[in-house]
Amino acid sequence: MLGFSTDQTPATTLLIIRHGQSLWNLAGRIQGQQDIDLSPLGCRQALALGERLRPLPLAAVYASPLQRACQTAEAVASRQGLAVRFDPDLAEIHHGAWEGMTEADVAQRFGPLLTMWRTRPARVQMPEGEHYYDCKRRSLRAVERIVAAHPGETVAVVTHDVVVKCVIADVLGLPDDHVTRLHIDNTGISIIEYRGVDALVTRVNDIGHLEGVQG
Repeated sequence: MLGFSTDQTPATTLLIIRHGQSLWNLAGRIQGQQDIDLSPLGCRQALALGERLRPLPLAAVYASPLQRACQTAEAVASRQGLAVRFDPDLAEIHHGAWEGMTEADVAQRFGPLLTMWRTRPARVQMPEGEHYYDCKRRSLRAVERIVAAHPGETVAVVTHDVVVKCVIADVLGLPDDHVTRLHIDNTGISIIEYRGVDALVTRVNDIGHLEGVQG
């Protein structure tokens, strides 16, 4: 929930970041939990992100264990003298049978379910995959652990599209089916400040560091 507090306790600031462009982002394939590396553009995006965050005194850098997130997080952590901390609860939603397919392939084989995923995602579990609510629960669990471990500190968390949207939507109190109204670019930075039971979204999908980074 979005709250406004008179509590003067220093906030824990969470920079929640989507990974750089992957090879399958470039190819238009659905990744889910397939372990795909960054594309050349994704590597440049990660480097630009690391330079953008270099002046910030980060207490820690967390990441999904999937390579596209690991590689992005390492570009941030290496400039801070930190080691990346991995949390499996930050992994992307499991897209099951859709993984490796293009959206055109999915539309041909699973048309009605794809339409529901785009419009009412909270009601969808992909074949052999993960339900939206399972992804949401573990995403929020990971954030809760991270915030509790870093009172009053600033932390970067590198994760995936659906995870970022789940976390932001929860803080804003959005209906779960409205997560599709959020757009998060590769290496987009969103910022949430946590103070006790209150949380405040102060930035969404900041990609100012990508100016001049060419495809």
